[in-house]
Amino acid sequence: MNAKFNAEVGSKVDGVLANDFLILSRRIALDARGHTKKKPIAISKKSTMGDQKSPVQVEFFSEDGLKVYDPIKRRNLTEEEVSGKTFTSSFTLHRFSRLRFAAKVALATGYFVFGEWFRQNVAHDELRTLMNLDSSPSPEDFEGFRIQVYDEFTQPSEADQQQFVMDEAFCRIVKGSCVYFVPGPVNLGVTVGVLGEYLATLNIPAKTDEFPFSDENDLGHTVLLENGQMERISYRQFARRVYDKLQLGTIG
Repeated sequence: MNAKFNAEVGSKVDGVLANDFLILSRRIALDARGHTKKKPIAISKKSTMGDQKSPVQVEFFSEDGLKVYDPIKRRNLTEEEVSGKTFTSSFTLHRFSRLRFAAKVALATGYFVFGEWFRQNVAHDELRTLMNLDSSPSPEDFEGFRIQVYDEFTQPSEADQQQFVMDEAFCRIVKGSCVYFVPGPVNLGVTVGVLGEYLATLNIPAKTDEFPFSDENDLGHTVLLENGQMERISYRQFARRVYDKLQLGTIG
């Protein structure tokens, strides 16, 4: 039962995000491969070429430039055949894919980092609801929902705009992925970055009076995944790294 559930969640959450067109561009740039170890590619099978709207498949971000496959001729078209032609491609971006993935990461990493404190004091039931949202949720799905969220598609309120800019900068210094936890008076803020870019932030209702502050949890906790290696540092240490990078002007 657990194996089946995990497989379904992996397909619904991880798989959807991994094949998101914007995420694919990052995976290709960093050669970030999944469990199959296959090189990621971004292909639009719903493309047309020229005034005749001839059906083609277009591969983007290839080392060889734009690659165009003709399904009728069953071959890649030459540079001469595509030169000067106009292409139209369409892609589907799943509205809640980033939030679902961030919820899954918050759950898994929260249990891993904080253990029993996370189980007893954080509204993880709302994280599970968010993780399991379908592609067309109804207003009833959010009834009583207290988590506040924003992501690449949902801009924050004016009051949170400065924090949003900071989160983007924090995620960009990581040559990989990150998740960091910052406790507030009545919430636990969780920010997730994927492949050097900001993904989403979740402000989760939590009882933080007994947050396990320590040297490794100074102001919060950060987990970094870079070059296949995991590193755990306090949020204060992470903030210092960002500050140093800003001083050197090395944040791209």
